[in-house]
Amino acid sequence: MSKPDTRPASRSRPSGWSRTVRLIRLRLIRAARGKWAVPALFVGSFIDSTIFPWPVALPLAAQMLRGRRFVFPAAAAAALGSILGGLLVYTLARLAFDAIAPMIVDDSGAAATLSDARARIETGGALAVFAAMLTPVPVQLTSLAAGLAGVGGVWFALAITLGRGLRYFAMGLVLYAVGDRIVAGWLWLPRWGRWLLIALFAALFAGLIAASF
Repeated sequence: MSKPDTRPASRSRPSGWSRTVRLIRLRLIRAARGKWAVPALFVGSFIDSTIFPWPVALPLAAQMLRGRRFVFPAAAAAALGSILGGLLVYTLARLAFDAIAPMIVDDSGAAATLSDARARIETGGALAVFAAMLTPVPVQLTSLAAGLAGVGGVWFALAITLGRGLRYFAMGLVLYAVGDRIVAGWLWLPRWGRWLLIALFAALFAGLIAASF
């Protein structure tokens, strides 16, 4: 008598590019919580600023909340990865926009967003770049728009360094000061309270991304 098939039923899985992106995101989040957390945060932040945006702030916060000695190395890794990624996109925009545009501007909505960002940067210059680097607007979009708007290389480098550095180190200062209280409060919450808080932060993050576009 043949044995019954006890294997779990297969589930439909996303295929192609969406599956690859999902897999990369999961691996980045897992790596950013392990022993190679700081290098993973650097790589993840670089990818966030070049290929596709992902919530790097979440594993960054998790690393910072491990203790005060983890705060500033994590902030420095995330800031450096973001700065270098933005500089790469800016340089490619100045030299080979036609080659990289399909990787970043994949539909008419993204093209319109890029056009709006370029118009703002042409008006505000490096100051507009600095302001955008403090917001949830994707770094690669701002970097691409800055390259197309003709912002000077030195001014762009200064704007992105100050903007991303201020963003991540301000986050680090807050968690350095009150991180232990946040952890204590998290442990005090019941499980349903933790899930509710996670849902609220996820909704807030999605809202900020939607507002940035």
